[in-house]
Amino acid sequence: MNEILIYGDIGFEVQAKDIVNQLNDADGPVTVRVDSFGGDVYAGISILNALRRYPDVVTVYVDGMAASAASFIAVGGADRLIMSPNSSLLIHGAWSQGMGNSEEMAQLAADLNQITDNLATIYAEKTGQEPAYWRELMKKDTTFTAEQAVEAGLADAVDELEKSARAEKRHAVMSSGRSRFASHAGGRGVPEIETRAAAPPPRPVHRSGIGDEETTTPLAGRKGDAMSIQNLAQELGVEPDELRKKLSGFFNETVQVNTEIEISYPEDTQVVPTGKATITPVGDVPTGLTFTLGEVAEGWAAEVAEDTGVITVTAPNAEPGEQLALTVTVQSGEGEPTELTAGVTIKAAADDEGEPTSAEPAAPGTPGELAGDAVSLDRETYNELKAAAKFGWQAMERDKESKLVSEVDAWVKDGRISASLRGKAIAAMKRDPQIARDLYGSNPKDTVPRAELGYGVDDTADGEPGLPSLDDLFKRAEERRATHK
Repeated sequence: MNEILIYGDIGFEVQAKDIVNQLNDADGPVTVRVDSFGGDVYAGISILNALRRYPDVVTVYVDGMAASAASFIAVGGADRLIMSPNSSLLIHGAWSQGMGNSEEMAQLAADLNQITDNLATIYAEKTGQEPAYWRELMKKDTTFTAEQAVEAGLADAVDELEKSARAEKRHAVMSSGRSRFASHAGGRGVPEIETRAAAPPPRPVHRSGIGDEETTTPLAGRKGDAMSIQNLAQELGVEPDELRKKLSGFFNETVQVNTEIEISYPEDTQVVPTGKATITPVGDVPTGLTFTLGEVAEGWAAEVAEDTGVITVTAPNAEPGEQLALTVTVQSGEGEPTELTAGVTIKAAADDEGEPTSAEPAAPGTPGELAGDAVSLDRETYNELKAAAKFGWQAMERDKESKLVSEVDAWVKDGRISASLRGKAIAAMKRDPQIARDLYGSNPKDTVPRAELGYGVDDTADGEPGLPSLDDLFKRAEERRATHK
């Protein structure tokens, strides 16, 4: 199933390019799950338009909160918007923070009004209400419950959780046919006790002089007497052997409950030539299932765990692109068997970027040559190369972070931001350099004064009329020291 998560701040934890990449890789209907308090408005619009461009059906579920940018993504990007029980949707006007003179602040206010008008049309298109109606609600934070969102036309339905549906299904399965008495008690599996006619008076019991019982007539049912097959047969007026035969069928009766199989295997698992891969079923595997593997193509080796369904497959020394379809039969009790398919494809020993593949290496002694440009290394050399690569990556990350910090320090030096904002600017650079540069680095130089205000000596001035240079001041100081000797 194609499922995309929008969990977190949009433009920071959730990037538009990541959503676009997931949509490009998807095939068929897409499910999007949202739990976000919003974020960058233009990143949100990029995600919204990406969902609108997707050629198949897009169903959006609000799992917790869809606020601000997340709300218009959910409302405008979904072909069908489903609110989970107890979830919420919040709308408000666009907001920002900035600094500048009165003209710049007035322009910022105008931009925010324009953005808010634009967002109001998204809600209007979904609901049929005029944009002015939504513009009025967006003057403050307006929160809709799941039911209110459906009533307002922002959402299409409130979801009935699948877990509840499965529980009802299990209840129905267990309550139907639980025992042969189910039909007598409305499907509850508990028999109703019919009122028995008055029992006949007990027949007399004759005993011998030493106390041996001479007849098969039971005692008069005194409190504390033990029940036995013999006594019960006597009371019912049947032979003990006949009673045992009838009761054995009752006590040995079993109830067969068949469960619906809701598991599958990945459509395509990749493995390098002569490599080994493990394929795990997708979904919860209930107890009591039996897995059986069908025929395996020549050159391949595969086996399946009978109780868990985990497949272990070893590829032959073949060209990349060769495929294998494994058929696994799943049996649940005495029900009809179900056939599942797992696909395996041989890929090159290294990907396009030269990174080692994740497939397990073939066992020592496996016949066949190494494919392509693959190189065989001893374990010690391999571990050394891994450690060196990790060290190089860490060094690269430190260098990258150092450059980001240096760029922020340059903003402080140029007077683009104050020194008090340095920490926030560095944190923003680590999250998204481009947004940080737009927010902080785009300020004009000397927005925050760095030089002293008033008159003084400018050590950068060269021959400015009326002011001594720095060299002149040093020369005068030397002359005064020489005079006082």
